[in-house]
Amino acid sequence: MAGTVIVGYDGSEGGNAALSEAITLASVLSADLTIVFAYEKVVVGGESHDLDEAVEEIGERILAEASATASGAGISFTTQYVEGPAAESLALVAERENASYVVVGGTAERPLKAWVLGSTANKLMAIAECPVVVVRIP
Repeated sequence: MAGTVIVGYDGSEGGNAALSEAITLASVLSADLTIVFAYEKVVVGGESHDLDEAVEEIGERILAEASATASGAGISFTTQYVEGPAAESLALVAERENASYVVVGGTAERPLKAWVLGSTANKLMAIAECPVVVVRIP
């Protein structure tokens, strides 16, 4: 089964777990991998240009780290820096690439906290048009 596996990656422990699982999934399925760093622009009054540049630099560094990990796996992959909320951005990339799966990290949040605050994984499961794999970390 060829296709594309999308992974949301932010350099966190959950992101690393998701990347590892996505690499395994892409390898087993002989699929391409797209590593996505999503950044939601925050307007804090006045100029946010410096903040945007700083986040872009961080995003590029994080994607470079993910690229180094994926390169060692011998699979075909690309990276994307996407502006927007994480869940919506991942769903959009998945739709655009006709993805087979989207992989994200998830924490063992208390149900009430997750319900009140929401989570990227919960939102993504509600809006993605393909299966979502949530890699839980304690």
